[in-house]
Amino acid sequence: MIVAVHQPHFLPWLGYLNKVLNADVFIWLDTVQYRKNYFQNRTRIMSADGREQWLTLPVHAGSTARIDDVTIADARWRDRIAKSVRQCYAKSAHFGEVWPVFEEAMGGASDRLTDVDYALFIAALRLLGAGDRTIVRASELGETSTDPTERLVTLCERVGGARYIAGRGGRSYMNVDAFERAGIKVIWQEFDVEQTAYTRSDGRRVSGYSVLDVLCHVGGTETHRLACHGWNPHPGLTE
Repeated sequence: MIVAVHQPHFLPWLGYLNKVLNADVFIWLDTVQYRKNYFQNRTRIMSADGREQWLTLPVHAGSTARIDDVTIADARWRDRIAKSVRQCYAKSAHFGEVWPVFEEAMGGASDRLTDVDYALFIAALRLLGAGDRTIVRASELGETSTDPTERLVTLCERVGGARYIAGRGGRSYMNVDAFERAGIKVIWQEFDVEQTAYTRSDGRRVSGYSVLDVLCHVGGTETHRLACHGWNPHPGLTE
């Protein structure tokens, strides 16, 4: 069984979803420290006139807050996110089929950051035709070590993982020997963002933006293809 683990992201990019689509089990790592000004509460989008901008959820978060303890700071966040999205994407080719799904997900979420991110994440998978993926929240798996590698090893063991998909950033901190001692093979994700370039409804050729941008301009089927196209470890897993 192949496992991937990642902290919650707000409407993540395709490299994030690539991990999910290539794993048998994806663990939603909501038990680690919140990181200010990172992708946990913001995502990169493009305006209707081609300007890059951030779509951001304002949050209440102390310097040591865990992600699952962070709450949204603005009571009108749903209306303000919806307004920003409509300004950027109302004229995109697939807005009418994409945004209602996300808007419904927002409406059913609590004001906790992890719940908002999770609801939108599940909605994105549905739009990609991947709503049957096995997703497990780390907060449901019990306490783990505070050591980054030992935490990952333990999470893999608790869901029966034999292989673990690691992002490139993991090379700087992961102790691969700890995985090997546990009988878990590490697969290094070699995601190529250039392989996921797409043409927006306005004719611009771009890559690396939020799944929201991709879905609104090319639809669910093509977004799924692009996310898989960026890196596919099957067959011949890269270890």
